[in-house]
Amino acid sequence: MSDIIKTKFLCKSGSRTASRLGGPWKDRFIEDKWYDGEYQTWSEQLFRLNGGWRRYWVINEQGVKEEISKAQFKLMFETDTQQLRDKKINQIIDGDGKER
Repeated sequence: MSDIIKTKFLCKSGSRTASRLGGPWKDRFIEDKWYDGEYQTWSEQLFRLNGGWRRYWVINEQGVKEEISKAQFKLMFETDTQQLRDKKINQIIDGDGKER
């Protein structure tokens, strides 16, 4: 049985989009910013076999919850737990302590 888990994701590679060809570009996700999101779980065994969770959703800069494919998620968001810990520690040391 799978669950939906709410969490925050750290963007490691920003993304922009335009509503039409040559139209004005809008930020979709901004590098080094934290975003609210959710993921749908597999069983522990399938997590290891598939290299991630089943589905991902992230609330973009326009406030829209969008589903992101696993491949795209891995490119745009940090998945390495050590990198995430280091980022959090640096924010605390810098006196910021807030997720941007």
